[in-house]
Amino acid sequence: MSKYDLMKQRAASAVMRQKETVRTTVVGAEILLGAAASGYVAAKMPTIAGVPSDAAFGLVLLGAGLGMKQRDLTGLGLGMLAGYSRDLGRTLAEPSLTPSE
Repeated sequence: MSKYDLMKQRAASAVMRQKETVRTTVVGAEILLGAAASGYVAAKMPTIAGVPSDAAFGLVLLGAGLGMKQRDLTGLGLGMLAGYSRDLGRTLAEPSLTPSE
């Protein structure tokens, strides 16, 4: 293997590592955004057909993201479900609270 090919291979490897780092950071930000959106949705529209709206939106986004192989939608869906789970845990810890409080 020539020096040129070796340098080209190293450069390509470095670019791939950087792309993966950026992707990991973006997915983390999408999960945080989904969790924040969960609180907003739960406050504005508590239920949809008797189902907590943040859980419903989270499941729809997660299913669509997995079905379409879109990491962005999957991250948002996971964030929405994380927000719902936090509220659910709070409700279980203090039965006098409702999820919308």
